[in-house]
Amino acid sequence: MSPKLKIMKKLFIIMSILGSICTSSIYAQDNTPSVVLSSFQKSFSNAANETWSTVKGLYRADFIFENEKVAAFFNPDGELVASSRNVTLLQIPLSLKSGLKKDFHNYEVSNLFEVNKEEGTIYYAAINNSNKHLMLESTASGTWIEKF
Repeated sequence: MSPKLKIMKKLFIIMSILGSICTSSIYAQDNTPSVVLSSFQKSFSNAANETWSTVKGLYRADFIFENEKVAAFFNPDGELVASSRNVTLLQIPLSLKSGLKKDFHNYEVSNLFEVNKEEGTIYYAAINNSNKHLMLESTASGTWIEKF
């Protein structure tokens, strides 16, 4: 197979994948119930660039809110189930920050995000070192537990 043909084949595959992603996002947005869209507008009136998808029976909106990337999850009745955003170490409670430094001092934080639900706010930290990758979840008492 000629090099030009290989490049064209790869380009076709990439374009097909991108097309299917765009189509599924447009499909999800077009099929989002009006009650969910209305609830989203009430909850996040200044949101911009929202895109919709479905995840495990919930409607997920990814958008920009107050200069931050946010994800919000709504049930089919339009109730906000949870929202999440990436955070920095400066944005988490001091007990969690000190717990990371004390109990996981030989790990590096690769991702940190908060999830707001009716029950409260939970933080998740993806940490790793040369030997291990861990996902931690915060507890109500301000400590970390290994999730998986």
